[in-house]
Amino acid sequence: MARTSAPPSASALGRFLTLAGTATRIGGGLLGQGLRPGRSGIDWQPVGDLLGEVLGEMKGPVLKLGQMASQWQDVLPPPVAEALGNLQNRVPALPFETLRGHLQQVYGDDLGQFFRHIDEQPFAAASLGQVHRAVALDGRALVLKVQYPGIAEICAADLRQLRRLLPLGRLFRAPAEQLEGVYQELAAVISAELDYPAEMQRLQRFRQHFADWPGLRLPQPQEDLCRPGVLALSEEAGLPFAEVSQASAEVRERLALTLVRWLSAQAFELGLLHADPHPGNFAYTAAGELVVYDFGCVQDLSAELLAAYTQTYQALQARDGEQLESAFQALGTRQPQSTTPYGLYRQLHGLLGPLLQPGARWDFAAMPLHEQIQRLLPDVLGALGSLQPAPATLLVNRTLEGHYWNLSRLGVALPLADLLQVQMAARARV
Repeated sequence: MARTSAPPSASALGRFLTLAGTATRIGGGLLGQGLRPGRSGIDWQPVGDLLGEVLGEMKGPVLKLGQMASQWQDVLPPPVAEALGNLQNRVPALPFETLRGHLQQVYGDDLGQFFRHIDEQPFAAASLGQVHRAVALDGRALVLKVQYPGIAEICAADLRQLRRLLPLGRLFRAPAEQLEGVYQELAAVISAELDYPAEMQRLQRFRQHFADWPGLRLPQPQEDLCRPGVLALSEEAGLPFAEVSQASAEVRERLALTLVRWLSAQAFELGLLHADPHPGNFAYTAAGELVVYDFGCVQDLSAELLAAYTQTYQALQARDGEQLESAFQALGTRQPQSTTPYGLYRQLHGLLGPLLQPGARWDFAAMPLHEQIQRLLPDVLGALGSLQPAPATLLVNRTLEGHYWNLSRLGVALPLADLLQVQMAARARV
């Protein structure tokens, strides 16, 4: 059950002051701890509590960034990771009375003409809207995804603040045109997530392509009940994916296989990628079915971009530095006329090469890859002048990173290279 909060401010100045004040409070608190006599270590709990409270109340893009950061569950201090993790499925919701006016505006004053019942207590709240269970007049079990009032203005305010902060990226030697590309990509993502008719069409494409897939359940749009700012879907019940570690090993392995096969089929067959991998968008059943929610963030995956990622994968598998250099150039992540970081390439090959060999099983429970990659941070920072994520790769990288954590949560060993080879071979035959 989501706790309630007041409607978030849409004022650009107000949101900026809130974020600035939060940063000041965090910095002051950490400094005060460091000055305390006899204190060893940092108590991160107040930081986690403050971030969870502020981002949950603000909603909008800043909350989405917090949800994305929660993927780094074993990198962030535990209290911070836990607080941000709670934002996946325990965002403070708005009281139903705040939404009723909008619902009456798009359906009419008498909501009973369309619904037997709307549960006024939301069962989920997210960055741009919240979800209420409902029953249609004909008895269909539904969920109504309702945008927050004024969310478009909130997103516009946050994006304006982000644009003001873009020059800070020059500290990491990112070219101005690349920073602008990143901004445009993020703005496009937010715009797409606010476009519910487009989300319905994307979901229908996924449902059509994966109609015969066993072990995968996707909600069905209820077109007759969709309205501006309201997306009506069939209710697909499931257990929280964030708690999937409690499932049996058999169920977790079934879910992991379905997840990897589904992701690779999206890329190699459909040319679309469900690009919002946080656990709140997934659920599972006791029988081991994977339930997927929220198709607001979906990336078109061009043949050229897919080929560049495939080349990167094959270069890591072959442990070939020249091939990896060519692949990064194809991805657009290599800065022109900069030194090639072959030393970093060798370290990446050493970490990932053995895991990507045919017949190898990647044990996501026993192989803390993120801990090993953390040791590469000095080399990564040293290569910032030559390696920069290209705007077109932002959502794909976010998806790959997020599902690394989801597979770690499932905690099984997978023949990842063999599973991917099936899809790549099938595509090569087309």
